[in-house]
Amino acid sequence: MRPTTVNCLRFFKDRLIPEMRKSPQGRRNRLTTKNGNKDFYKGTGSANMGWHTKHGKYIIDYHKVRTYVVPEGLATTKLAPYVSNALPAVLNEFKGYKYGAYDGKLYTDKYKEYLIYGADESPESRRNESWVERG
Repeated sequence: MRPTTVNCLRFFKDRLIPEMRKSPQGRRNRLTTKNGNKDFYKGTGSANMGWHTKHGKYIIDYHKVRTYVVPEGLATTKLAPYVSNALPAVLNEFKGYKYGAYDGKLYTDKYKEYLIYGADESPESRRNESWVERG
């Protein structure tokens, strides 16, 4: 039953003003993991692409895997990427390290240089004339 206008009026400082009624949607908060019970899991909105087996493996259902189709004529369009394709490739050399950037000896040597020189670069690792700044 809808209230009449008389019921929606109230006195405020000796005059009648309409009462502000809030809708029921305004009282509901959004449902988060902190609002639910201990078993509530909201998720991320992404769908599963397979299922778990009883042996601990994951079987992928390729009918559920997302595939993205490149539109026709994308190579000839005037749209440009955010990063230019003309940037020079940065090739780091890790001479004397078997695993390159993933070698533990490189990490310890860099840490020793930091202890000796601080945040400044060591004389061996200073930038030379052939250095190309990206950006």
